[in-house]
Amino acid sequence: MILRFLSAFYGGMKSVSSGFYFTWGMNYARWGQPAKAMFYLNRAIKLNDKNANIFYQRGLLLVAMARPEAALVDFDTSIEINPKYLDVYLNRSLILALTGRHEEALKDVEEAVALGADRPSLENQIAELRDRVN
Repeated sequence: MILRFLSAFYGGMKSVSSGFYFTWGMNYARWGQPAKAMFYLNRAIKLNDKNANIFYQRGLLLVAMARPEAALVDFDTSIEINPKYLDVYLNRSLILALTGRHEEALKDVEEAVALGADRPSLENQIAELRDRVN
């Protein structure tokens, strides 16, 4: 009984601590300090690797840091945790289009549309990105 209580208490503390690190990571990202933001988001993930939003936000930070391949890994992880996370599909489709992986980008567009996104808007964004890259 005591071990069960302690285990639940420790799990709750990890979640609270993860939230603390996530909040500070987001603050540093907003303040234009990506290295500090990355430190805090990494700590948040270390404490809670089942939160799709943390991976998604770290992926966005990696995009801002011009590291699209690393961002794709975080977006993939976020989708593994929560396959119905619309924003991840939207952003991953754009990054895939930017990196020239248009077929994969279109698959993400299909997933996003199935989750409620506007197809014409997404296809226009991808076409604009394709034109910029080419």
